[in-house]
Amino acid sequence: MIRRSPFLLLGICLPSLAVGNPLAQSQQLLVVLSDGFDAPRGTLYRFERRQSSSSLVRVGSPLPVWRGRSGLGWRSDPGAPIPPVEGPVKREGDGRSPAGILPIGEMWGYAPAAPGGVKLPYHQATAQDRCVDDVASPSYNQIVRESAAPSWKSAEHMKMPTDHYKYLVVLGYNLPKARPGAGSCIFLHVAPPPQGGTAGCTALFEKDLVDVLRWLDPKRTPVIVQLPKQVLTSAIKAWQLPTELAQLANTP
Repeated sequence: MIRRSPFLLLGICLPSLAVGNPLAQSQQLLVVLSDGFDAPRGTLYRFERRQSSSSLVRVGSPLPVWRGRSGLGWRSDPGAPIPPVEGPVKREGDGRSPAGILPIGEMWGYAPAAPGGVKLPYHQATAQDRCVDDVASPSYNQIVRESAAPSWKSAEHMKMPTDHYKYLVVLGYNLPKARPGAGSCIFLHVAPPPQGGTAGCTALFEKDLVDVLRWLDPKRTPVIVQLPKQVLTSAIKAWQLPTELAQLANTP
C-alpha cells in the first residue's frame, strides 16, 4: 500500500498564508475588478510601493482576466473580513471566485523549472499531484500526492491535458485550516483558447500571466484584491485599503 504523502502546502510555513490583513506588509498588489458580482470577465491592475515612498504606484498596463463562470462571491473561509456590502457568498462548486484580499503563494507548472526571471518558489506538477475538492476528505483544499487508497472522492489534477495549469500560483484562500464547503483549489492560472469563465480561479492570457509572475517578488509579500468595481469605494473605507485604489473606481 502506497502511503499518501501530502506536501507541506506550497512548501512554506502555513501561517504566511493565514487569513487576516495581508496588506499591512505588502509592497506589491494585484487588483482585479469586474462589472458586478456576476460578471466572469474582469481587469487586472498592478500597484507597488516604491522604496522612496510609502504610497502605492500603478505599474504596467491593465490586463484582461477571466474569473469564475458565475462571477464573484464574498470569502466564506475562517477569519474572512465582514463584507462591506451584501452579495453572494463563496461556496464549493458555485463557480464563483472569492471576493476580498488574498495572499499570493507558490507557483506550480508542467516544466522542470519556472520561466526565467520568476522569483516565486516553484513546484513541477506530476501526473500524481492532486488538489482535493472533496469537502468530506481530511485532505480538503490540500495539494497532495495520489496514493493507491486516496482519502477523497474528487480532486483536481495539477497536471492537466490542457494548458490551464501550465503555470499557476496558489492563492491563500481557505487556509491554513480549511472550512468544509467554503471553496478549494483557488489559483491564478493560464486562460488557454477559447478563454472563458473558470470554476473559481482567476485566469490570464499566458503571456500576460508570465509577465505578472516575473514581476511578483515573494520578498515583497504580494497580495491580490478581487472586487466588483461598484463596491471598491465601500471596501476601501470598511477595510482601510490604500486610498490610491480609489482611482480605479471610475476607470472604463
